[in-house]
Amino acid sequence: MTVDVTIPEIGESINEGFLAEWSKQDGATVAAEDPLLVLETDKITMNVTAEVAGRLEILVAEGESVQVGQVVARIDPTAAGDETPIAAEAEAAEPPAPAVREVPPTGADASPAPTADLSDLSPAVRRLVEENKLDPSAIKGTGKGGRILKGDVLALMKTPTTPAAEASAPPTASEAPPSPPTPMPGPTAVVDAGQRQSRKPMSRLRRRLAERLVQVQQTTAMLTTFNEADMSRVMALRSEYKDSFTKRYGVKLGFMSFFVKAVVDALKTVPEVNAFIEGDEIVTNHYYDIGIAVSSEHGLVVPVIRDADRLSMAGVESAIGELATKARDRTLGISDLQGAVFTITNGGIFGSLLSTPILNPPGSAILGMHSIKKRPIVVDDEIVIRPVMQLAVSYDHRIIDGREAVTFLKRIVDCLENPERLLLEI
Repeated sequence: MTVDVTIPEIGESINEGFLAEWSKQDGATVAAEDPLLVLETDKITMNVTAEVAGRLEILVAEGESVQVGQVVARIDPTAAGDETPIAAEAEAAEPPAPAVREVPPTGADASPAPTADLSDLSPAVRRLVEENKLDPSAIKGTGKGGRILKGDVLALMKTPTTPAAEASAPPTASEAPPSPPTPMPGPTAVVDAGQRQSRKPMSRLRRRLAERLVQVQQTTAMLTTFNEADMSRVMALRSEYKDSFTKRYGVKLGFMSFFVKAVVDALKTVPEVNAFIEGDEIVTNHYYDIGIAVSSEHGLVVPVIRDADRLSMAGVESAIGELATKARDRTLGISDLQGAVFTITNGGIFGSLLSTPILNPPGSAILGMHSIKKRPIVVDDEIVIRPVMQLAVSYDHRIIDGREAVTFLKRIVDCLENPERLLLEI
């Protein structure tokens, strides 16, 4: 009797998703807990794993919209362990691999096929490696025992700096200067030198994200207030203690822990910001769950640091590191994304000098961090050069008035410019 592979329940507000990628081929033998597919929603990207071992029968193709509870595949447990015929059948039934960043080799300069041992690869994966002249030793396998899956090969091919792709596309005299790196890496399309435009369909996931962003703009009265912080004392404190901090706690001392602690202090000072609208009621949280926007190669997600007021600086840094790892490995659960009323986003790591961050529903406020730049400022009637960061807080004006928003952001600035406040809680 076969076992259905269904789209799991992800959260109360998520009813559909996007089947982005199959990690196994149709007809392949899978083990229990093996990753089967990558599911994308407007809130999370996650792996769906096999409940039992057996032969996989795929019912829904990559790129299709799927509903929660929908059957997308079946597993036949009676076929578990029958590797050879299944692999051969999968190779025969598998459609040609999609052309991702494909550039035809030129004459005698074409890269030779890798000489690494291919005997451990499944026929389908081996064919994909050989056709694209990839080195199996450079591919990180995510299958059982480190086995290389088709998804691992495609992920390497989608990387903009894939050595094979770069070697097969020598620059020409008419080639335009390279574009600066994008904050969100993804598949890179090859464009002809004389092409002035290119088009591609908007993915279902991107359309859903667009709908949510427009909904935020239409259903909230969003306003942004700005300020700036002299970061010299935080930077001096961090520079003095970062080595001993890492030695004692095993994590690096970054700027984010200072900001999380400053936000918690400000939320305690101005509790109106730690609230949200639910129907006709204003719900105020008396706990401090802080959302942290995390950029990964799969997209932007906002996991939540729980009870940040109870964590030490080391605890905050550890929590951020763990959430970032889970985002990268696609192991975040919906519970990791829920509960935050306030969010912090750091566009400064990509070079942003100033922005107006958009609210992350159901949150009512968000802090935008930006690049630290040396600027002349006046201190005690003298012009001095200090490292300054521009800060922005966007908020829902329906429940947060300007006085509260400005007071809140000013409190954050005070904590950053006088970090001893965070230690003494004054």
